[in-house]
Order: sequence, then structure tokens, then C-alpha cells
Amino acid sequence: MKKPIVMLLGLVLVSAISMAMTSPAKAIITMAQWRPPYVSMNSSVVVYKSGATASNLVSIINDVVPVMNLSKIVVEFYQIGKNKTLDLSANPYQLQNGQTGIFTVSFTADGTEFISGIQFDYNLIFEWVNATTGPMKVVGHWEYARWWTGQPAFQVYPVAQADAIDSLSTYNAYYNTYGTGYWNSDLGRQKANQAIIEKNLGDTYSTRGDYASALTQYDKANKLWGEALAAENEYRTQWNNANLNQTLSQNAVNMAQADAAKTMAEAAMVEANAAVITANATKTQADAALTNAYGWYFIGAGFAIGWSLMGVGVVIYALRRPKTKMPA
Repeated sequence: MKKPIVMLLGLVLVSAISMAMTSPAKAIITMAQWRPPYVSMNSSVVVYKSGATASNLVSIINDVVPVMNLSKIVVEFYQIGKNKTLDLSANPYQLQNGQTGIFTVSFTADGTEFISGIQFDYNLIFEWVNATTGPMKVVGHWEYARWWTGQPAFQVYPVAQADAIDSLSTYNAYYNTYGTGYWNSDLGRQKANQAIIEKNLGDTYSTRGDYASALTQYDKANKLWGEALAAENEYRTQWNNANLNQTLSQNAVNMAQADAAKTMAEAAMVEANAAVITANATKTQADAALTNAYGWYFIGAGFAIGWSLMGVGVVIYALRRPKTKMPA
């Protein structure tokens, strides 16, 4: 019993290795990506608005055959039996070995095909033919599950739901920027709080699946945000103007006080100059009096010296005068 089991396991292993060696290389897809305009996209799901153009950009490389004549690239939504196809059959695209080609499969995201609330899986399919002209037949067919390429599931929102999401995104931008602590004006704060209430009502409708009513509420909330900002802007403008007028008035008072101080300083300067002039005149008079006093002093001294000299001369003359003999 053990020998057949060992042989069976050996055959399974050989078959697995053989399949791995003969299966086409999965590296043929080098990129696969959904393109805008989608409502949202993450690693789990891509969402398009009903009526929008959905586009899947695919890059592949021919690393299998010398020449690959690509005839079809298909996004197969097997859950609803729908294929979205880029048909190149009329003029197949030639890829030489080692060459890369980039292709886009585009189609309308129809809400009547893709039921709201359901995420759809899909496969990527490539077909190539034997030639580009003349009788052609399919000689190659590869199929890749969407998860193998790393692509998210596919979903379509009704128009109202997609618009409600866009409106909610606008609301979130307002709220994240201004919130409840931004407002100085009572009117601005009141309208911002009312916007929050309208948004919460919109969330209630959205939870029920009533996206049209949710959209109405979100739009009301955004309108209130705009009114709140207008009220706040008017309030701040008036406040700034009042502060500016007060500053200008205070500056005018300061200027008047400065002018008065300047006038007083100029008057004091005039008085000081007059005092200097008076002092100079007094000094001049004093200098003149002093000069006059010196003149009289020197005159008096001259007279005194003169009289003194005369006295001395008289004395000397009297002493040296020859004596006169009296007659006998």
C-alpha cells in the first residue's frame, strides 16, 4: 500500500512541476489600474457613478511567443454575464517578444447592469490570433482573476448616491477647516451649528438608502457653511475697521500732543535765546564798565606818579640848589 501512495505522490509532484514549467508566465501583465473619473478607490473597491465612463488601463509584455497578435482585451464580469471588450480584431496589435503594450478598456458604468450595493469580481482576458490579415483564428487565450493583478472589486453608485458622497466630501472639507472654534460672530457660529445638524440628518437618510434626501441635506449644510463664512467675514471686517478708526484717532491725539509739545519747546527756545541775548548785553556793559574803570585807574595812577615825581624833583632841587651868599 505504501508503494502506490509514494508513486502517486511522485506523479502529483512531477505534474505540478510540469504545469509550472509549461504554464504561461503571469508576469505578462505589468500593470492594471482603474482610471478616473471614479467616485472613490482603495485597495478593496473602485466605485464609479452611474453613467460615468469606467476605464481599466492594462500594460502587458510579450514574453511567451516570438510575435503576439493581440485581438481582444476583455474585462469579464462573470457574476452578471457581461464582458467589456477592447476589440482589436479588425487590426490586431502586434507585440514582438519582449515588447510592452498599453491598452485601455473603456465602458459606461451602468447602474441598471451593476446593482447598487454589490461589489463585482472580474477576470482580465487576453486573446491573440495567428495573423494580422487574411483568415484569422484564435491561437492564444489567457485569463487572470482580478485579485491576481492586485485590482480592487468593481462597484457602481446611483447618481444620487454619488452626488451625495461628493456633497458630503465638501461638507467635511468645511468642517475640517473651520470646525466649531473658528467663529467670533454669533451669527456665524449659529449657522455653522445649524450646518452640523443638517449634515447629521443627511447621514440618517444615507443610512436608510435614501440618497436623494441625503443629498438635499448635505447641500443645505454646505449652503449654511457659506452663509456662516459670509457672516464671519462681515463681522471681522467691521471689527477691523473699528480698531483701525480707534488707532487713527489715537494717532491724531498723539500727533496733536506732539505738536503742542513742539510749540512749547520752540517758545522755550525763544525765551532761552532772549535770555542769552540779555546776558550778552549785560556782559558787554560789564566789560565796558570794567574797561572804563581800568582807564580811570591808569589816569589816576599817572597823576599820582606825576605828582610824586614832581615832589621828588622839588626836593632834589631844593637840596642841590647853590646857596646864595648874603651881602656883607
